Amino acid sequence: MIKKPNLVSVIITTYNRKEYLEEAILSVLHQTYKNYEILVIDDGSLNNYAEAICNKYNNCTYFYKNNGGLSSARNFGIHNSKGDFIAFLDDDDYWREDKLHKQIELLKKFKNIDCIHSSASVVNAQGIEKGLFIGAASNKVHKRSGYVFWNALSVWVVKSPTPLIRKKVFKKDLHFDETIKVGEDIDFYQRMFFRHKVLYIDEPLAFYREYDGFGRLSLQKKMYIGIEKKMYFNFKKMGIKNPFLLQKIASRLLVSAVNRYNLFFPDSAIKLSFFDIYFFSISKLKKIIFDLN
Repeated sequence: MIKKPNLVSVIITTYNRKEYLEEAILSVLHQTYKNYEILVIDDGSLNNYAEAICNKYNNCTYFYKNNGGLSSARNFGIHNSKGDFIAFLDDDDYWREDKLHKQIELLKKFKNIDCIHSSASVVNAQGIEKGLFIGAASNKVHKRSGYVFWNALSVWVVKSPTPLIRKKVFKKDLHFDETIKVGEDIDFYQRMFFRHKVLYIDEPLAFYREYDGFGRLSLQKKMYIGIEKKMYFNFKKMGIKNPFLLQKIASRLLVSAVNRYNLFFPDSAIKLSFFDIYFFSISKLKKIIFDLN
């Protein structure tokens, strides 16, 4: 079969969570844009619920792999994808029916843009909208498009169910870090911002489910502590050698790391001096994060 141009590879990762997977798949099948493939990546679930669901639908391919975490599952999906564009969808979120159509049209129009993202509407466990949205505040919408690296670093990232990304973005040194088990999206999207321009659509093209659940990584906030050290070294692995640039990046990450730590451990709060932040950020970042771990 000859692949049509502008094929979208939709990567849905799942692990021991059957409840919402079919709704996620159906939200892709109901898209007004029809040139897509769906890859369901089962990251070592205890039973094959995902295979049974996936086999009910055409253009939905099931993959099983040994458990390696969300980064590993997404990288596996990217490696097995055939599309010109990559879209990620967690198994408990879902999309508005015109999401892909709107994003594809913009990526076809703006060749210098490599990722389209948007806000998302928050829904409860039953999929009922709560009237809340995750995304840019009205006075900061303009900061979510273009070369956003410096206004995004340690401040915000792409919201997980919303991006559509050109596949060319995923170079050898720009994949999800499989050593990061929680917060892998923070690391990946900050590094993507360093190289690529993005465009923000100020309307909810996806639905983000909020509920209490032990398996939800986004609720395990304390596990994010120490991620800044990994991010710093991942920036270096991308070939950044300018010492002034590395110092500036480390300064931002250092402040973020200390704020994150102090939030959970106020009794042993770390204080930073002006010189720590602006002159010794690299060495201080390495030392403090080492102590946290």
